[in-house]
Amino acid sequence: MKTLTTTLLLCAGLAVAGAAQAQTPQYKRDLYGDWRVTYPAPTAKTSAQVASELAEAKADGQYTFGQEDYPPTVASTRSESRAQVDQELHQAQVQGQMASDQEDYPPAAMAHSGTSDIH
Repeated sequence: MKTLTTTLLLCAGLAVAGAAQAQTPQYKRDLYGDWRVTYPAPTAKTSAQVASELAEAKADGQYTFGQEDYPPTVASTRSESRAQVDQELHQAQVQGQMASDQEDYPPAAMAHSGTSDIH
């Protein structure tokens, strides 16, 4: 009975020590003195976790099937009106940030303030 109890306690202690050690990368020197890093294996997921992640991906529109849907489109979270987008485009063109054609490349130099950071 003592042997079984001792064995079980030893196994439990090794399991706890192994779990604590597996969470951090291990640094060791190889035969030539170079450092080698080993990373712990990721924890396994249960089938319930995988099923819930799949259901969430399908609900979010991130799950696709076949080559035609690759990669899935991501819905924009910005909700600007067409007028706001047109206004931003016009402002960028006025400031010289947008080239309208290949003839405009490189964009014309912007007006200079007369001061320079280069001394």
